[in-house]
Amino acid sequence: MMFGRLLALTFFFLLAALGRAAAPDGATSGEAQTEDLNIFRRDFLEADRSYSDAARREAEHRLQILEAKAGSTEAAAFAVDLCQIAALADNGHTTCKLPHADGAPVSFLPVGGAFYVITASPRNSDLLGSRLIAVDGHPAAAVGSALRSLHGGVAAWRDIEAMDALARPDLLHALGLARATGDATYRFQAGDGHVIERKLAPEPQRKDWVKLLPKDRMPWPLQDQQRAFRWRDAPELDAIVVEIRRNLDDKSGRIGDFLAKVEADRSRLGRKNLVLDMRFNTGGNFMLTRDFLTAWPARIGAQGRVFVLESPFTFSAGMVDVAYLKQAGGDRVTLIGDAPGDRLMFFADQRQVSLPHSGVTLQYATQRYDLQDGCRTYGDCFVGIAQPGSATGTPPTTAAAIDQGKGRKPLSVKTLDPDIAAPWSVDDLLKKAAIRGWPPSRRQ
Repeated sequence: MMFGRLLALTFFFLLAALGRAAAPDGATSGEAQTEDLNIFRRDFLEADRSYSDAARREAEHRLQILEAKAGSTEAAAFAVDLCQIAALADNGHTTCKLPHADGAPVSFLPVGGAFYVITASPRNSDLLGSRLIAVDGHPAAAVGSALRSLHGGVAAWRDIEAMDALARPDLLHALGLARATGDATYRFQAGDGHVIERKLAPEPQRKDWVKLLPKDRMPWPLQDQQRAFRWRDAPELDAIVVEIRRNLDDKSGRIGDFLAKVEADRSRLGRKNLVLDMRFNTGGNFMLTRDFLTAWPARIGAQGRVFVLESPFTFSAGMVDVAYLKQAGGDRVTLIGDAPGDRLMFFADQRQVSLPHSGVTLQYATQRYDLQDGCRTYGDCFVGIAQPGSATGTPPTTAAAIDQGKGRKPLSVKTLDPDIAAPWSVDDLLKKAAIRGWPPSRRQ
């Protein structure tokens, strides 16, 4: 295959993009926790459409248990319990953001079910690139399993959502993984196989923290991270490479205008193929790109091919984009990389709820997305992908505006799993980091 194996990716920018809840006010009284539970039930649980009947009954049962213990549950444990109840929806867009606090002086990237250190304070720089193997004696597999209880969706997306919690001893303690709330002993395996064991306590993140892949060694897909979309010429592939990180207009212009110009430039340059990099596209408004992507394979022509790069960070509107392109282009569209971050059936279009005392921020999902069967059997889908003439889950005024404007285009794709598997690996990333004398010598 002319593209070879994908470079391993670091996703430093997504640590911030995924967001965090505000810090709690410290209230753990029975009155405060009861108020948060009431808001959780009324404004979140009853409003979210993604829970199955069985999951909703289990959620209500667990809320009753928490109510009986109100005032006697520590703040971190209370927040963790709420997120575990939210995760019962098993829907990637139904989210629970834990209150922010300082964490251990490292940050992690999930790759293939394992967690690797990608950022560290200077005194812990020898941990960069190492793989987590245990926390306070609990093997990494057990740690990952426990962290996945905090979020819904597929395992890879749950791991992405768990990145911050892994560096928080207080949350690990609430999950039964750390002996204390103030620190934890982490065990790592470095790239050369040697094991490092280190007790780490929370500290504020500073600008001097070091990254596994510094800015001057970033490959093109990781450069200009503030830009929502960009492109480059790739004559060696007889292609242009287009990267869409967010389905949004940004300060450089409208995404629709960008796509039209890119296609004009592809034609002007005489490039036969298109490489569309969606590995970082975690969402936005797919109605801004839908019509262009649906028409793009025909514009490229019968002699050209479309290659779409995807990853577990390909999520929400990013997945819908890929589905429209695949539906329009069929076998001429080749998916490369790793499976995207959600199933073909999910609920999205979230609304936010903040709990005043625990500091937890929740997002409940309001509309169904059926990318596999075109919403043929459902009447609660977002109007833009619903069957013509069917009921939808979209508010009537919005639905009427879309029907009169862009209209409905149902989706029906068999799978979005890659045609050519290129799962992530840290090996290539470590080789890149080896330039200029990396890694540093071991700490004594």
